[in-house]
Amino acid sequence: MLGLLVEREKRQQEKVLTIEKLAVLGRAALAVGHEMKDLLGALKRITGQLKGVNRAEVDQDFKIEMSRLEKMVDILLSFVTADTMQLFSHDLNEIVLQKLEHYQKNAKKVGINFEANLDRGGCPSRVNTKTIEWIIDQIILNALDVSSKGDTLRIRSERHGNNCRLEIEDEGPGIKPEHMSSIFKPFFTTKKMGQGLALASCRKSILDMGGDIEVVSEYGMGATFILTVPREYSGKTLAIDPVTTVIQGQKVERVYRD
Repeated sequence: MLGLLVEREKRQQEKVLTIEKLAVLGRAALAVGHEMKDLLGALKRITGQLKGVNRAEVDQDFKIEMSRLEKMVDILLSFVTADTMQLFSHDLNEIVLQKLEHYQKNAKKVGINFEANLDRGGCPSRVNTKTIEWIIDQIILNALDVSSKGDTLRIRSERHGNNCRLEIEDEGPGIKPEHMSSIFKPFFTTKKMGQGLALASCRKSILDMGGDIEVVSEYGMGATFILTVPREYSGKTLAIDPVTTVIQGQKVERVYRD
């Protein structure tokens, strides 16, 4: 019993230290993010004033780099402590179905299947809709990036007491054991062009909503990201009958259970 108490205390201390580190990063991100945003505005104004012909290739390259910079700004600013974040009741199942339909075209191109097993009663949660959508986007995009043709991306939702649980499982290469403890640390990445901020930002944002995110992985066997968010007891009956949604290319097949 004493050992369990000590281990519990250790985990709580580690969580507090993580939150403190993210708060420090948030203050730095606020300054850097606003500077980058000013830079973006200046670059756009300068580009709009350029004159000339046959600039199609240059313009395309510029747009790509601008898109990368804008993404970096969004990620950095997401580390800012969201004291005024507005939380609303929203069904996670609806967001999942919207995201799966949104990524149909990308899935078809790379030959990846989507399968969603959603809680029959819905998953009404208290979240910031824009933020939770962004988090799910990042996890799905990361899963698509590590998946190969013929793989299946599985998404499950289930209500657990005061929380709703969302699992996003891929069939990619998985995460090496030595990387597991660093996966959510800012600036940690195994990608050549990665910044190591997206997953750290996801965890910071979901912590701001009173939830958390973790990952379970066996190297060589894929990875499962588990999002836990506060549940909203609205007392409403949600009309979500489909338990399983399978998306292959542009075809959406809804499978019902008896």
